Amino acid sequence: METGAKVVYAKNCKSYLNNLAYKLFEKDYFGFLINAKDYVERIVDEIESSISIKQHKTAPVRFKKYGSHYITIKTTKRTTWYVFFFHKKDIYFVNFITNNHVSAHYIRGLR
Repeated sequence: METGAKVVYAKNCKSYLNNLAYKLFEKDYFGFLINAKDYVERIVDEIESSISIKQHKTAPVRFKKYGSHYITIKTTKRTTWYVFFFHKKDIYFVNFITNNHVSAHYIRGLR
C-alpha cells in the first residue's frame, strides 16, 4: 500500500476472510481451492490498495455499528462486496465485510 494508510482488520473479519475461500470452494463457486484463495486475495488486495483513495460512503443506520463508512468492491458483474470501517488519521479499521448475495435484502439501494 503506497498511500501510507494502514488497514487493520477486526478479529471477526480476519476469521471471515480466512474461511471465505473454503466456503466458496465447498459451495462450488470455484472448481479449485487455489482459485478461491486467489479470489479472496484479490479482495484483500483491493481493500488495502483502495480504501484510502476510494470515495467513502456514509454507512446507513443499520450498519453504523460496523463502521461509520463503507466502500464497495466489484469483483464480478454479479458480485459487489461492501467493506465497513472506522477511519482515524491514516488508520482504517475494517470491522465487517459482506456482499450483495448475503445481505441483499439489507443493502438494496446502497451504491
